[in-house]
Amino acid sequence: MSEGRRAFEDVVKQREAASPQPVDAYLADLDRLIAAHDYFKQDKVVPAVGRGTASREVVHRVALEFYYLGKWMTPEFAVLIANSPDAYAFTMEHSTHYHHWAQNFADETGYLRDPNHVQMKVDFCHQLGLTDDDIRAYTPLPDTIAMTFTMLYYIRRSYEEGLAVFGYAGERVAAGSGYARTLYEGLGTHYGVGVKNFEVHAYAEPDHGEKAADLFRLVAVTRSVQDRCRDAIRNYLLVAEARVRAMNRWVE
Repeated sequence: MSEGRRAFEDVVKQREAASPQPVDAYLADLDRLIAAHDYFKQDKVVPAVGRGTASREVVHRVALEFYYLGKWMTPEFAVLIANSPDAYAFTMEHSTHYHHWAQNFADETGYLRDPNHVQMKVDFCHQLGLTDDDIRAYTPLPDTIAMTFTMLYYIRRSYEEGLAVFGYAGERVAAGSGYARTLYEGLGTHYGVGVKNFEVHAYAEPDHGEKAADLFRLVAVTRSVQDRCRDAIRNYLLVAEARVRAMNRWVE
């Protein structure tokens, strides 16, 4: 055996020999990381809309920012379906990951009970008097671009990292923040618009977040996956924090 081959096999063995954390301990570590960078708790814009103290201009920008999040992210959910570890289950009903993301994607794209989620964001803009030209002409915050494409990078990089960022540190944490209900009630009470997008997310996100956490528990079982997902979550949280700080300047 060549020295190069032997060295390569030694590296592989070392990586395989690294013991993973027990899943409960690992998830507890992740929760501490998420709590230390909880951008929902740092957010000043959503509470301002909820209280009715945000200007109409700020509400317009919020709507436009949500549109770009939906426009970029919604089509990419299909990657989670394709990368699901049980995509080739005997039948769809024998799958866990594939079944969840296929159903989630159908929901997001309007093939179940609710409208297409991108269209709902366009409708939100229209309710505020923004035109299609206004939506197309808007330049999102650089931080929004960074946050969105960091998430999409990990969704494309591996199933586990995509699930960690979008599901465990994304949907689950968003649901716990109550942001959707705050926006739905604040926009209706103070700005005269009943926004379907936030009504839907207020009831759907808790279930989606809980299921994503259950799925993540099933895959976060090797040291390699745990290390990669920890880094992915940290990187996503850092850019999400930067975005919140940029948006907070609108109401300070």
